[in-house]
Amino acid sequence: MAKSDAGGGDAHECGECASVAFGDPESACCGESMTPVDSESVVSPDLAMALRDVFGISETGLNVCLCLMEAGESTAGDVADQLGIDRSTVTRQLNHLTDVGVLDKRQRLLEGGGYVNVYSPVPVEEVRERLTAGLFAWTDEALDLVEHVNREKLDALARADDERDADGAEGGDGRARGDAGDGSADIYWDG
Repeated sequence: MAKSDAGGGDAHECGECASVAFGDPESACCGESMTPVDSESVVSPDLAMALRDVFGISETGLNVCLCLMEAGESTAGDVADQLGIDRSTVTRQLNHLTDVGVLDKRQRLLEGGGYVNVYSPVPVEEVRERLTAGLFAWTDEALDLVEHVNREKLDALARADDERDADGAEGGDGRARGDAGDGSADIYWDG
């Protein structure tokens, strides 16, 4: 199924300034239409990958979540018994799933005193909204990281150029220092 068939979109890039837009194929930048970005080298995520990478939900967490969705309201002990997993592991997963927003947690009073935490699945549409909001927030942070790397790379290139200029670009024979005269320096420096 194509991305656009699934309700997603495609990335488009401006040929002039390299800005990237997501979604609208009619996007324009610098007075011209943007061109689709080649996504052949991009690994398309599946649900398990997205949940793991974006929300930190492990395979065990996914199994715990699916078990609870099938069973309805359950305690950590109920889920642990159902899956044959240690109760403390299940409790950690349930608390993380609650933090992510796919489960609700409430306390049920016990007849003999005390209480037990009871977990229940959040309605599907609400989960979709929460996960979508979380994905957008994660994407924004990921884009900031990429932009930071790009700025660092540009700064490093500028420093290298400054150092090259400061070291004296000319050697005694008219070639740039480090230039063997065979054109190999052109790989690193234009000019």
